[in-house]
Amino acid sequence: MKPEVPLLWLPGLLCDEALFQDVNKELPDWVAPFTCDLGTDTSMQALASKVLENAPESFVLGGLSMGGILAFEVFRQAPQRVKGLILMDTNSADEKPDVSEKRNALVDKAKAGEFESITPDILMSVLIHPNQLANQELTQRITQMANNIGVERFEAHAQALATRPDARPLLADIQVPTLIITGKDDLLCPIDNHLLMAKHIKQVSLHVIPDCGHLSTMEHPKIVAQHIRSWFEASQL
Repeated sequence: MKPEVPLLWLPGLLCDEALFQDVNKELPDWVAPFTCDLGTDTSMQALASKVLENAPESFVLGGLSMGGILAFEVFRQAPQRVKGLILMDTNSADEKPDVSEKRNALVDKAKAGEFESITPDILMSVLIHPNQLANQELTQRITQMANNIGVERFEAHAQALATRPDARPLLADIQVPTLIITGKDDLLCPIDNHLLMAKHIKQVSLHVIPDCGHLSTMEHPKIVAQHIRSWFEASQL
């Protein structure tokens, strides 16, 4: 019998375990997925340290969007504990000031009492592919996920994103098997981000999902899970 492999999931901004729920259902029974609660720390370094405090001795690490960004910091702090990486719809670069400015405006709206309208009214059209916008079951799940996170964690994680270190110099140091997945139509973390990562990480497999936006694990969970299963088998993790 194959030994159990811990898979630590790191969610994106305004996301929780629901981000990976449908993918988890399709994974082999010897993969043990767990979604980390990221708490309210305001730097990537502190968030990563908290993840490592509560993690098993060794694990496969996966993240989407902010979760992928955080995965780089976890790897930076404890490369010997990370046996493989799954990076989805993410970015290895530090934050551009205009991105911080736009996000901070949303934080201000949230603190002014408009938090619950931000995801359905402002973010939804950049989170998922246009052909998914009429999928009420999906949009309601995404909105509920954001509401579960709340204003305090939204503000804390926005600060962590704005002050994050540039992970691009780290890419060449990643020696573990790495799977990169992105939606072809991701407006927040475009394909070029992922091509850059794939160019510099040594043991890498890159997959682009057509007709898919930023939340690939919720838009096309079966496709994402199939890529993960194949990668686990090929990597012999």
